[in-house]
Amino acid sequence: MIRNILFGLLVLVLVSCGGDSPIPSIHISGRVLDISTGGPTTTASSIQSSTSTVSTSLVDGSFIVGGSSGEIGLLVSPPSILGYPTFSYTFQPLIQSQNDVGDLWVGPQQVEVTGVVQNAADNSPIANALVRFGGQKGTTDATGTFHILHVAYSTANTSSFLGLTGRAEATNFLANEFTAGGNTAVAGVVAVGTVLLSPVDSNTPPPPPFDLWGLIAPSNLASGTIVTLKDSVGTPIRRFTVGVNARYQFWVPAGQYSIDFANGTHTAPTQNVTLNNNTDVIRRDATLN
Repeated sequence: MIRNILFGLLVLVLVSCGGDSPIPSIHISGRVLDISTGGPTTTASSIQSSTSTVSTSLVDGSFIVGGSSGEIGLLVSPPSILGYPTFSYTFQPLIQSQNDVGDLWVGPQQVEVTGVVQNAADNSPIANALVRFGGQKGTTDATGTFHILHVAYSTANTSSFLGLTGRAEATNFLANEFTAGGNTAVAGVVAVGTVLLSPVDSNTPPPPPFDLWGLIAPSNLASGTIVTLKDSVGTPIRRFTVGVNARYQFWVPAGQYSIDFANGTHTAPTQNVTLNNNTDVIRRDATLN
């Protein structure tokens, strides 16, 4: 509530400011979706930037709103008939002429999403990682823990929430996607567990973005699969948490490796692979049983 009030005051100040220099114009696009249904709100939602207010499309929830260069937030007001709270979303400063902020979710409740981001090579915590989920964002602390507040939620229908894909990224690490992993809210908090990021730490790395990759089947078991890469003597050196796209990838120097796959009690046969040089790109798919 305090956050929303402060944001509203900021909007009023920016709109009322005069001066000889015009505010640079940018456009911000995205969609507003209802976590209860997975689609647009039944009637239009209101999108407010520091300079403009627009309504969402009834067809797909899309919007394009004008703003000032360096815009860092939007206020989303669902239709009053739904009785949903107002949602505020913050971003890195938006400076492009056209800025797409993706899907912004609204719903009858707001929950906190929490988890830990770790280095896949040694399970050490990663501080200052940027984590996004449901349109909201958070940053990890020194222990790798993140807390993302005001994420849209519906206790009556959790299917859309459980289908959301989050993303974690940090300097010198490959970004990774994650889901709630089937976890729902307990006392207003959803714990998503550990998100593993593979480091880019070789002195002679291959060209980006990866040199070992593959797809996990069947699709209904892929998300949440932990893929562990081991060196030639069987020591784990990388881990990757598979997202809804069923894909894993690693970036490692030439050498001999083995790859293990596990999602709970479901596993796949170990894959052995040899990278002869740093320009090789090798695919190894896996089927969980």
